[in-house]
Amino acid sequence: MVAPLIFIAGCSSDGGKTGSGGTGGNSGGSGTGPNKKAAAPATIAITPADGTKSVETDGALKVDATGGKLTSVVVTDAKGKTVEGQLSPDGVGWKPAAPLANGGAYTVAAKAANADGAEVTAQSKFNTKAADDTFVADFNIEPDSTWGVGAIISLKFNEPIKDKAAIERNLKVVAEPAVQGSWSWLKDLDGNDRIDYRPEKYWASGTKVNLKANLTGAKAAPGLYGKQTKDIKFTIGRSLVATADLKSKHMVVSKDGSRIEDLPISAGGPNYPTWGGTMVVLDKVDGITMDSETVGLGSAYNMKNVRHAVHLTASGTYAHGAPWNDGKFGRQNDSHGCIGLGASNAKTFFDLVTQGDPVEVINSTDKTVKAGNGLGGWSVDWATWVKGSALGGGTAGTPAG
Repeated sequence: MVAPLIFIAGCSSDGGKTGSGGTGGNSGGSGTGPNKKAAAPATIAITPADGTKSVETDGALKVDATGGKLTSVVVTDAKGKTVEGQLSPDGVGWKPAAPLANGGAYTVAAKAANADGAEVTAQSKFNTKAADDTFVADFNIEPDSTWGVGAIISLKFNEPIKDKAAIERNLKVVAEPAVQGSWSWLKDLDGNDRIDYRPEKYWASGTKVNLKANLTGAKAAPGLYGKQTKDIKFTIGRSLVATADLKSKHMVVSKDGSRIEDLPISAGGPNYPTWGGTMVVLDKVDGITMDSETVGLGSAYNMKNVRHAVHLTASGTYAHGAPWNDGKFGRQNDSHGCIGLGASNAKTFFDLVTQGDPVEVINSTDKTVKAGNGLGGWSVDWATWVKGSALGGGTAGTPAG
């Protein structure tokens, strides 16, 4: 019986000692007969070379075998922690699974064997370059949270991202069941660079999602490196979709495919029409101050303790209780852009929804909500969304294992 080999991948940078030779002459050779010729010894090349300084954190480290296959690669940092890596299908190459940390000291120890099983070893020690500056991302989804079927994963960066492909390569979404999904780069409402991920269609209820963001050491621009590593798992809950028809002035709510509510509304009036497109519930609060000055409408209103406010866009669109518009629900659109409901119906809607639930606004006379305004990515057609990827398109997610 042959015990399976375990390959431990590690981070590193460029350069390394080359190992060759082996033990045993013909011992361990295949076949029989006194004239059996021994296989040539395997060799190992480690890049970067031993003693190299200021190595790039991403893409510089690799281990290659010639005349045989790698049997073990172990890369450790100064604290002895191993770093995950990937062995090529043919067994002759290895590389780290994620960028290395800046300003780190790494040790590589590799083994390879030739066709006769004769083993060789090689080692390398090197240091990665220090970062001139660092960046972080604001993640909208918390670990172990539950989201609606319209959930969009969003990372907003505090520094401009010039090498978008380098960052996107270090982001991975795994879903069970698998989905066809894609990242797409956009601008947040405040102008910051942002990357969002969504499937082609709404998530299926019960989907388990795992976001892995290996941004530590990822190079966003010359001298600018990431300093975050995240492994976030969350769940898609029941399916709840609301459709606000601004022409009929009603909002229909469907749960798991069945209509459960038909709520009369009063949306934006002629001078302040409600945007069209799909918005996603960001959060909700029962009791909020709404001040028109915060959304660029001067002194049009300043209302205290607005009840049952469901937040739909970063620019200030809500679905909320609007008892001052009693008599207009289902009859007249007369808000400043929000979706107003009577007190009882506002509470009903508030109690039903959770973060990630889509609200589809149809028959609007205004423009469509922008992708970077809240989680507006569902308003972008799939082909356009995929073109926003720096890596050339969407990929099918794989089941979580």
